[in-house]
Amino acid sequence: MSKDIDTIKERLSVVEVLQTYITLTPAGKNLKANCPFHNEKTPSFIVSPDRGRWHCFGCGEGGDIITFVMKYENLEFPEALRFLAEKAGVQLANINPQHQREFGILYDINEEAKSFFVEALKKNSAALNYLKTRGLTDETIKEFEIGFSPGGESLTLHLIQKKYAVADAVRAGLLYRNSRGLYRDRFDGRIMFPILNHIGKTVAFTGRVFGVSAENPDNPKYMNSPESPVFNKSRILYGLNKTKNDIAKTKIFVVVEGQMDFLMSWQCGIKNCVAVSGTGFTEQHLERLRKISDTAIVSFDNDDAGRKALERTLSLFNAYDFHTKVISLGDFKDPADALLKDPQFMERAVIDARSAFQFLFQTYFKSEKIRGDIVLKKRVVHHLLEILSSLKSSVERSEWLRELSRESSVPETSLNIELELIESQKKGEETKQERVKEIYSQGRRIDVIARQLISLAFTNDRFKDIVLTNKEFMPRPFLSVLENPGAESATVFQMQSTYLFGSADNIDLEEEAKELIRQLQLEYYREMQETLKREMKNAEACGEDEKLLEATRKFQDCTQKINSLTINV
Repeated sequence: MSKDIDTIKERLSVVEVLQTYITLTPAGKNLKANCPFHNEKTPSFIVSPDRGRWHCFGCGEGGDIITFVMKYENLEFPEALRFLAEKAGVQLANINPQHQREFGILYDINEEAKSFFVEALKKNSAALNYLKTRGLTDETIKEFEIGFSPGGESLTLHLIQKKYAVADAVRAGLLYRNSRGLYRDRFDGRIMFPILNHIGKTVAFTGRVFGVSAENPDNPKYMNSPESPVFNKSRILYGLNKTKNDIAKTKIFVVVEGQMDFLMSWQCGIKNCVAVSGTGFTEQHLERLRKISDTAIVSFDNDDAGRKALERTLSLFNAYDFHTKVISLGDFKDPADALLKDPQFMERAVIDARSAFQFLFQTYFKSEKIRGDIVLKKRVVHHLLEILSSLKSSVERSEWLRELSRESSVPETSLNIELELIESQKKGEETKQERVKEIYSQGRRIDVIARQLISLAFTNDRFKDIVLTNKEFMPRPFLSVLENPGAESATVFQMQSTYLFGSADNIDLEEEAKELIRQLQLEYYREMQETLKREMKNAEACGEDEKLLEATRKFQDCTQKINSLTINV
């Protein structure tokens, strides 16, 4: 297996793999990007082609191409390895049976459950008729493998008969143990929509309440599988496995709220659609979509909840520089309702979609109440300016400020002043130096300085020589990194040099090196003074005059050196 891994890494460079997920920009001999695993505006994610590694200095994550794919795609080791092996054209040897049992078995159980639900739907005419009255055809039901869960312990018994362990089915989120200690089906009397990951494996389900279950007011209308080792809802969008190619061709994606909206849209010809399915968009979703598209067309439910969802989503879309439009549903509640009555509705609506800001401005200011209530108007304008402030393009922002001024009858100059106030408040964001301080805040101050010096030493040999000239002041663990630059422990420091000093010129780095060496020596002598204080105290307590005299002499010597390092600074 280790030979297979080495072959995969030889055939697939870290840059080749990562640039299919995130945008990499040159930074000296390394590359940098905004980290896909946490929210940031200043890149702290560094990729080293020479070492085949990546590391984020914002959240601390790091590794090779396998660990990246595992984390980004929410795959475990065997699946990530298979995925990369296919890209590299490598025939894998047998995967560790323990890995297969821990993770691969969950895919198998979900596939078996999906087959069980599909067969159960065929036997339940009421559920099947319900789907057809909602407008779905037999072809769509079959294409998306929609099923039905009878509930009780029907799936539990089926999986036991198929020789699956109950504990694994619980891990997959299909069963649960009730208060009496009995295992029961998690989805009870629900129409089942399987959720597939980007490589087409079933990882979870959404169940819509139906029949007797719908009579219980405590039952949620829709219920998703809990997160599991193979399902992370922040990474998966319903339908994207089917629509990603069409999205890539058109550079546009249409987003709807639920499975039925998606299925009806797909069935009526909108093949570049995705559904958020009650989870809301995440940065991981948008990072993936931004790779293949630049325009979002949003169609949320035609109510206050839908408008609020649009506003939350719009701020996220702005951060990723999507051009965002909104579909007008008119008198219809949602796309599924509209398409049931008019199969061509969405095709026309997509063509006629308006800019999201135009839609919001007109929605808010069509009310005479807002125009006549200065307090309410002020609140609404401030709210819309907060959304506008997330726009990346200053040109686009100026255009929409002008439009907001027209719709609200507030002078553009006043809007600009208010926007500047909002932006100044947002600039409480950490500076790069503050983030560095946070990253290295743990441990002694001398260790913090040593980390930065080692990173500086990796920028070029001149700075390495400066550090080695002062090696007597360096803590031994850090010095060993410079003495063995090819060691694995040096990898993070090498990438860290790009993160901390990649954009600085040599003159600035010279000054940085001098200051860091000065700070290193200061901390060295200060720590020595603390040690000598303890020695002096012990010697005095024990009546050891010679030791006391020697420690006092050394303490005074340290004091002189500290004074010489701080004078004229």
